Amino acid sequence: MTKDNSVAVKEPTPEQLQAALPGYVEALKGVRELFLANVMLFGELPAPTFQETRRIQFLLDRFHESDLHDVAMDDAGNASAILPGTRRSNVILVAAHADTVFGEETNHAMQVSQDSIVGPGSADNSLGLAAVASLPMLLECLGIRLADDLLLVGTTKSLGRGNLEGMKSFLSTRRVPIRMGVCVEGAELGRLSYSGLGMLRGEINLVIPPKYDWNRFGASGAISHLARLVNRIMEIPIPREPKTRIAFGSLRCGTTYDTVPRRGALRFEIRSEDDAMLTELEGKLEDLIDEFSLEKGASLTMEIIARGNNCGIPFSHPLVKAIRQIMDTLEITPDVTPSAGDLSALVDAGHPGVTVGLTQVENSREENETIAIEPIFRGLAQLV
Repeated sequence: MTKDNSVAVKEPTPEQLQAALPGYVEALKGVRELFLANVMLFGELPAPTFQETRRIQFLLDRFHESDLHDVAMDDAGNASAILPGTRRSNVILVAAHADTVFGEETNHAMQVSQDSIVGPGSADNSLGLAAVASLPMLLECLGIRLADDLLLVGTTKSLGRGNLEGMKSFLSTRRVPIRMGVCVEGAELGRLSYSGLGMLRGEINLVIPPKYDWNRFGASGAISHLARLVNRIMEIPIPREPKTRIAFGSLRCGTTYDTVPRRGALRFEIRSEDDAMLTELEGKLEDLIDEFSLEKGASLTMEIIARGNNCGIPFSHPLVKAIRQIMDTLEITPDVTPSAGDLSALVDAGHPGVTVGLTQVENSREENETIAIEPIFRGLAQLV
């Protein structure tokens, strides 16, 4: 890394960079209004998974405004651009996913105060995407020019049924010498992920047939059946080691108050540190669904919409060590947690990488998701 002054200077040592970090926090506050404007503008563009085009186009516009090289959108809808380094021998990838869990029907108006920004997807991941878009401005503010090329990417199809397809597609088609990668999430400040967690994501669909016997023992509508199914799934023994959990994300049934629904869907996700445990639990779910279907006389099917393998880099890897040292200097407490996001695709493709968060969040993935403004500048300082 070199200082971008008119007079040539020596490349600063890691120790010098560490010492400069607290000053970076204060300096970055000088572009507070411009940066927060980017967060707001990204946040007010709906971007449900598979419908990220408007956000991606806005990101491309920001790349063009920063005079970046090779600004492009690929076949998967990802946006990318290069900020050239002084040596250009290697590439550092910095990426943030563009999609959110909120649909077009959600009111995406952002509310900003002196201390916070409130709005759906503000943390996940409008803030992260704004950081990627603003990185050239932030580096210029600090007078920093990188030795390596900086490859900035906004990925699509990351969440839910997207199954990280945006990042996977980008890495398979964009052949560049990636030295390391950093995935940026809005929250939480202190997050340090250097491994991908094994994951199985699916949906169980229930349909009550037209000739259903409403007089049979245990007969009921879709809601009652799925509630019983949840209880049965929760009875499946889950080991303490390897660490494993089953999470239920949503249960969707019915359209009114007085009509018993005949259809319903249960979304779930299994995470485990052992890939074999994921396979075992998938088999148990399939057996349970077959048994439940015969018992209740309803049609149940399970669709697996996403899978992820366990992968990662060692705790002793130089990248992890560097991030920990940076956090220590900035008095950020590391929260080591595995990732089921784009980092999994990055590491699985053979590239060392980490995921970091930028600030503190409340009401995560709710329509009143709230991000704290003051911690953002420490989060940005750790990123640059």
